[in-house]
Amino acid sequence: MEGEVEKKSKNKKRFSDEQVKYLEAVFESETKLEPRKKEEVAVELGMQPRQVAIWFQNKRARWKSKQIEHDYKALRASYENLTSKFESLKTEKQCLLAQ
Repeated sequence: MEGEVEKKSKNKKRFSDEQVKYLEAVFESETKLEPRKKEEVAVELGMQPRQVAIWFQNKRARWKSKQIEHDYKALRASYENLTSKFESLKTEKQCLLAQ
């Protein structure tokens, strides 16, 4: 059973650099392909339309994860900035109350 898993991972087909570059370029212009465009891309790259569809599906998932990570970092920085301002306003208020 373990040998079968190893065989499956060894036989996993990877895309050539040229195919990936082409797919990336198409993804830049459209993140979701219509069936006709998917067929065109598959023929152009010598792939099955299903392979193109799965590549786009995986790419969208990775892209969305990166977008969420980017948004989180921006929100976190904003939150930290607001927290810092809030703390300095609290300190300023305490100083004013003490006068």
